[in-house]
Amino acid sequence: MTVVPRRIPRVIVPPATLTLVLLVLGAWLAWGTWRDGTAALVEPAPPQRLPCVSYAPSQQAGHARDGLTTERLRTDLALLSRRTTCIRTYTVSEGFDQVPVVAREFGMQVLLGLWISRDPSHNERELQTGIRVARENRDVVRAVVVGNEVLLRHEQTPAQLAALLRRVAAATALPVTYADVWGYWLKHVELARDVSFVTVHILPYWDDDPVGIDAVIPAVDGLVTQLQRAFPGRPLFVGETGWPTAGRPRGAATPGRVEQARFLGGFAELAARRGLDYNVIEAYDQPWKAAHEGTVGGHWGLYDTLARPKLAPDGTVIESPLGRAVACLALFVGLLTSAVVAWQRRCRRGRTVSARARPVRDAVRRDAPAWPALTAGALGAIAVVTAFRQWQYLVDGNVHTLDWVATLAVATLGWIALITAIGALFNRSRDASPVAVPRWVEVGFLACAAYVCLGLVFAGRHRDFPVWLFLPGVVALVLAAAADVGARARALRDRSANEEVVLATWLVLAGLAIPVLEPGLNLRAVGWGSACVLLGLAVLLPLALQPRQHQRRDDHPDTGPREVVQHHAQRADGEAGVREPGRSTP
Repeated sequence: MTVVPRRIPRVIVPPATLTLVLLVLGAWLAWGTWRDGTAALVEPAPPQRLPCVSYAPSQQAGHARDGLTTERLRTDLALLSRRTTCIRTYTVSEGFDQVPVVAREFGMQVLLGLWISRDPSHNERELQTGIRVARENRDVVRAVVVGNEVLLRHEQTPAQLAALLRRVAAATALPVTYADVWGYWLKHVELARDVSFVTVHILPYWDDDPVGIDAVIPAVDGLVTQLQRAFPGRPLFVGETGWPTAGRPRGAATPGRVEQARFLGGFAELAARRGLDYNVIEAYDQPWKAAHEGTVGGHWGLYDTLARPKLAPDGTVIESPLGRAVACLALFVGLLTSAVVAWQRRCRRGRTVSARARPVRDAVRRDAPAWPALTAGALGAIAVVTAFRQWQYLVDGNVHTLDWVATLAVATLGWIALITAIGALFNRSRDASPVAVPRWVEVGFLACAAYVCLGLVFAGRHRDFPVWLFLPGVVALVLAAAADVGARARALRDRSANEEVVLATWLVLAGLAIPVLEPGLNLRAVGWGSACVLLGLAVLLPLALQPRQHQRRDDHPDTGPREVVQHHAQRADGEAGVREPGRSTP
């Protein structure tokens, strides 16, 4: 015996509830975007003049070492000379050997960096050029930095670095130092014997246990005390410090322009109190670094790639310069969309009752609520803000053409899915086909989300949480599942959706694991994990609920009149159109 299961009722959200939720969400997103576009006065304010700033050229299309022209160098240093009297470089190759000459024109000093790697031939060329440049510009070169984070990259041993330091010191008779993160200096304190001063990098965002902007200065203060105890009697120089303005959060450490200004202001006060000299990383944003360090790697600059300052001269900072314009556009689009839908419904209803009596027309108009128009307006505003956030993510995080192709494909799939789902949801009648998303869109979208999760689970330190990029598609698939659970399950079974099941299972597992793997509380990691779980459940939950329908045999005392019971043989014969000899088909 088999049972034709009772149909699972559609889960339909009341129009008033759906509209209210969308209106609140749209207002919240528009307000947040407006707030990001409002100038904020940071206390303590960052200093307008900084002791020293790391330099790589602005407005570059590729890697910092793709070449530096004299014209670009003069333009950049003319601007930086208003903020600092010192710049730090990292190499003397590819045009950086001319930095001291141009710096002299603007009355600036240079911390001359030599890039040391595991390549002996490159190191020799760098050393020879660096020694020559330092000798020729002794009045400008404040010190020579032999190697940057070489121990961190495991490209030289401490003994090899010590030999290079002694060679440069003897050849130039200038102060020499080596720069690395504070953790590796504490591991190799013996290297301090061969430097004129200890150059440590203090970048709280990258710490293994990152802290938020509210607690970061006390944490740095404690670290400085620890370093001074580890190197008694040795001058301490903070070779890199700063805060990123875009990218993924790490625990409570959230990138942002306001956060950068707060950090620089607090660190300047700490440095003055403790008598610390320091260098800020960095002068200009370097988007090429995103290929190695994620979005956050390219956004540590005091200026963006077009040399526009992130901190206004009056000490105020705007998190998103386009925020207010986008909020106004969202409001305009919402009102326009609402008016268009209301007008269309009015015209449609007017045609429907044009041949009827006036009392009937008035009754229809009284019974016609404004929910569709308000819902459409809210969706229009939400779409504008979401598209803006997506564009910000694309601009900040993409480096190569392949990056743009992949991320634009994800965004396009998500919007196709959302438009399809919303259109089907509002146009279907009681007995119409269920809300559905084209399979190629759904499988492609799930595969992209699964790929992102692979990186976040197994190598997530430099990877973003693309919540805004995937949000439209997540909403679409959740709507498709919630609108009609039974139909969603039947559609998945009919097409043998094995790929969807495998991808959905991985998304649920990864979505639960990603927030746990993050250091500290990370709300964006929780948001991405929740989105992945919702994506997975949009596939798995309808399939899990389908077998739980109430089924009874025909001889069960509670069998209801709506259940149809057939013998297996009868059903099979009926479907195949086979008749037994001498027997008519019932």
